[in-house]
Amino acid sequence: MLTYGTSAPHEPLLDSLLDQGVAAARILVVHNPADPGEPDPVVPAGCEVLRAGHNLGYAGGMNLGIERQLDRGCDLLLLLTHDARLRPGALSALLEAAAAHPEFGVLAPGLVFAGTDTPFSFGGRTRSNGSTVHLTEPRAVVGGVAPCDWVDGGTMLIRADALRRTGGFDERFWSYCEEAELCLRIERAGFAVGVVPGALGDQMPGGASRFGPWTYLMTRNGAAYAYRAVGPRGAAFITVRACYEALEQLARAAIRLTPLRGGSVADPWAAAVGTLRGLADFYRRRWGPPPPLPGGGDVSNVAPPAAEGDGDG
Repeated sequence: MLTYGTSAPHEPLLDSLLDQGVAAARILVVHNPADPGEPDPVVPAGCEVLRAGHNLGYAGGMNLGIERQLDRGCDLLLLLTHDARLRPGALSALLEAAAAHPEFGVLAPGLVFAGTDTPFSFGGRTRSNGSTVHLTEPRAVVGGVAPCDWVDGGTMLIRADALRRTGGFDERFWSYCEEAELCLRIERAGFAVGVVPGALGDQMPGGASRFGPWTYLMTRNGAAYAYRAVGPRGAAFITVRACYEALEQLARAAIRLTPLRGGSVADPWAAAVGTLRGLADFYRRRWGPPPPLPGGGDVSNVAPPAAEGDGDG
């Protein structure tokens, strides 16, 4: 389980895992510190805490945990972010599906918006242009599993064999789209990816709390994923879409500066800057965490972005 900061949103999740029969000794909490020197999260006796040197984002933090658990010889890894919540029976339904369907390298529960029954993600689909979309209902359920192209990174059950064959998350992505990229590699390695509709979890997307970095990472990483998924036409589509979205946000910000329509320009300005910078950094092949951006929200304690000459995006 990946935690960030010290606000303790992980505690209800840990309690639910213990209630569903997970032994404390099998739980590894990876702590991405929001500030240098902050204390580690409080966990139940028997759980291990693995502390990162700084905020590694989702990809780097999860890879720390994956490496530790693979060294222990496990067959299945359940990856969770601290804000995820598994509803009663979800874990047993996932494990039953994994036992019945060894061809699936990745399984996930259906996700609803936290505190509601409104669907958030029953897996995702990659369109022919390389863009991605969450599915709001399971499709083509066979034997209790609905195949899809990728699943949300908040809750993922992954076979150790699939990870050993493909490697973990691409840390250049840092956060966002990295779960889709890993699912793509796992599928190309011969495994299937799917959602178990009989398992449900709660999730609350966090993009609104870091609007500038979110638009930056979704643009940069979205272009990289689209290129890997469908080739140059994917990168071209994301480029055109990003330019259109940035212009739309700039126009919205400009209108809010006039007497015609008041309101804060902070969000549209942050979205425009994040989108354009993300697109530029995709073509410059600048990876890792986002640079300082307006609307940075809760993104802190990160290492400087890295420049790499990776020709495949």
